[in-house]
Amino acid sequence: MNGSLVERMWVVRGPTNCETAMSGVSALPASGSYIDVSGYEFVHIIAHLGTLHASDTPVLTPKVADSASGTLDVIDSTLAHTCNVTTDDGKFVVWSIEVRKLALDHHFIALALSGTLTNGSYVDVVFLLENGSQPVSQTTAQVPSANQYHWLG
Repeated sequence: MNGSLVERMWVVRGPTNCETAMSGVSALPASGSYIDVSGYEFVHIIAHLGTLHASDTPVLTPKVADSASGTLDVIDSTLAHTCNVTTDDGKFVVWSIEVRKLALDHHFIALALSGTLTNGSYVDVVFLLENGSQPVSQTTAQVPSANQYHWLG
């Protein structure tokens, strides 16, 4: 296999729209759409923080459930990221999680949002599911073949 990201990792969006307001959102993706990571070696979560309101206290935590709409449980408390509203605007937060280390019956993942989120703070989230040496097929609704470019020398 070559070094092409779209052949090595399945790209899954968290929210359906870019620059999602965190207010009133408990997880990305929403309950009923948690991402099944069984069959993958690693899941990488990339959160791009947008504008963070000075009165908000956003906390981003990867969590897992036993189904696409199950109750989200903490993987490990050290994975929680409390955003610094004075310096985190425009920054990225990145998690890499080894799937085989998750509880056996908890292979549906989401990024939980908590804290005070009522004043206008924003985030974009992308999940990259890594399948080791096996190629993956992208969902064309999210990454159409016309949007995939490779230049691997």
